[in-house]
Amino acid sequence: MFDTAVPVVEVAAHVRDATATGAAARVCDAAAALAAVARSSAAWTAADRASVLVAVRAAQAALAEAQGFVLVADRDAGDSLRPGDRSFEAAQARVTRSGLGEASRVVRQADALVSMGTVAAGVREGSVPLGHLDELARVAAAATPEVAAVLRTPQAQEQVVGMARVASRPDFARALARWVAAQDPGALEAEHEAQHRERFFSLSAQPDGVFLKGRLDRIAGESLRVALDAMGQYGDDTRSPGQASADALTMLAEHACAGSGPRSAVGGAGGADTAAGGDAADRPVGGLPGSVSRPHVSLLVAAETIAELLTHQRALDEAAVAAHGRAGTLDDAATRADAATLNDADRRDDVDARRAGAGLAPGHLCAPIALPWGTVAPATLEDGTPVPMSELARVLCEAEITRIVMSAESLPLDVGRSKRLFTTAQRRAAVVRDGQCVWNGCEQHASRCEVHHIRWWGRDSGATSLSNAALLCKHHHSEVHRLNLTIHRLEKLPGWTRRQRAKAELRESTTGMSALGATGAVGASIDAPTTGRAPLRYAFRNHRGYTVNAPDGHPPG
Repeated sequence: MFDTAVPVVEVAAHVRDATATGAAARVCDAAAALAAVARSSAAWTAADRASVLVAVRAAQAALAEAQGFVLVADRDAGDSLRPGDRSFEAAQARVTRSGLGEASRVVRQADALVSMGTVAAGVREGSVPLGHLDELARVAAAATPEVAAVLRTPQAQEQVVGMARVASRPDFARALARWVAAQDPGALEAEHEAQHRERFFSLSAQPDGVFLKGRLDRIAGESLRVALDAMGQYGDDTRSPGQASADALTMLAEHACAGSGPRSAVGGAGGADTAAGGDAADRPVGGLPGSVSRPHVSLLVAAETIAELLTHQRALDEAAVAAHGRAGTLDDAATRADAATLNDADRRDDVDARRAGAGLAPGHLCAPIALPWGTVAPATLEDGTPVPMSELARVLCEAEITRIVMSAESLPLDVGRSKRLFTTAQRRAAVVRDGQCVWNGCEQHASRCEVHHIRWWGRDSGATSLSNAALLCKHHHSEVHRLNLTIHRLEKLPGWTRRQRAKAELRESTTGMSALGATGAVGASIDAPTTGRAPLRYAFRNHRGYTVNAPDGHPPG
């Protein structure tokens, strides 16, 4: 190692060790020495810098844990609040001058470290980066008390640490969101309703331009994103991504006013067992003047989830019949009574009498019957964002459904025909399997990716089949062709068999956990059905056989 790099590794270790022993003065001295030695890092080799950064991250993790325990103890003591401080977070924002948002984030992180011992150990050893810890702390703070309690169990923490070892921060956050949605569908529904209530859009014409401001719920935002993507406008050397998005919005408005539009450039997505989405990939957008077909949203839905939705709807119908005597009571009496209430205030007494005859409370609309949901994997958007059951029910009313049968290894079977261009069905299956650009380190959304022949159509006489397909964003697709790279799908990474055995043992150890019931206990098992399958990984090599890009843990080729 470069001579000057040795002290900095030792100093970083001193920061970590001093933090663990609680010697505040030594922590400050070691940190100052670390900063002083690191000023010469421009002269080090790449290997030196990499080893030093590992030590620095370990020191940061130790400092974060120390800060967490001190913050929680300070909050519990309650002696740090001053007159005018509305909360402990506000007091920390005042002391650190970091703002309430940042102070709240740090306090959430402290709660997670103190209450989750296994996760804290993962932070110390580097398995759980601090960014992942922030996502976990945010989810735990927003979850219901029952779900948060299960999330803090040793079994759940072990699985969280396992996910953090292999997933990027965005994938880790989506996996946690899917787990919470599976455990508590009602909370997901309530959050969606809150987003929908807060929706707004304003357009303000000013001398220096027209300004847009708004907020949409997650599903409506996905519809807008898909519609903008369909315009085919992307950033390049002549315009920024923001300018390209503005051009796409303008084109969308022009097409709507003209009653015409381009064919959708985005194929739908298949589901793990079933895909539901208004598939407009092969239909022109447009119709009558001033109208435009609704942009489609693709959902990935397991067959078990649709079965749960149908079962729940039947249970609601049966509960309504039991509550109101017969299926037509609510429709015949209550609906007419509510209409009379709204249209003729002088007849309120008569309306209340008729509602009482229907078995309903007078003076207000009948509250919906609430029934618990089963623990099933939620429907998701292409990027893994969970979708509430009410939105799934709405989409199923008018969606085209594509069924994709999975193999025994949980991979989509080839559903296309042999020709040069991949079909919509093949693209759907590739999206289900790969999820995003397969270049390791790239997280470009599947809707912005192109389907590439692993064995090139021209160079290698490769077939147009699902087994020969891989999703690549425009940039990395160009790089593969520019660098003349070959792609190898890694069916089983090193240690795959050992990890699968460990997962099986972990599932067996968690089978005794109880399900959600009247006592408030919630069963938790963060496994494939609720967090989604891990996508396959790929290695990219040049014409000499050297590995240009590969996942962590893959031996260099």
